[in-house]
Amino acid sequence: MSAETIEVWRGTAMTDVDGNPIQGDPAPIKTLQAMVAPTEHDDQADEGGRPDTLACTLYIRGSQPTGIQPTDLVKVRGQLLHVNGRPQVWHDLHGRYVGDVIQATERTG
Repeated sequence: MSAETIEVWRGTAMTDVDGNPIQGDPAPIKTLQAMVAPTEHDDQADEGGRPDTLACTLYIRGSQPTGIQPTDLVKVRGQLLHVNGRPQVWHDLHGRYVGDVIQATERTG
């Protein structure tokens, strides 16, 4: 499996009219190399509809954590996907950091 380029997108930090912090429109903040593994996602269809969910696991090698947050989006193979939860830490057999593992999905139907 070879690595692919992915983009990490994050909502820009803004404030509302009352000065409260809010998240603005997402914009790309960095690119990373990742191994992309498509996964199966168990979806419940709504009455009369059939959901179509894109799901994948991203394996991102590196010397430091990626900094990806659960509120981020990742662009994989041209599709913006939602990060599901916190990135998982990937260690080797000796306990050394190898990278992050990210679950990402997008319901399209």
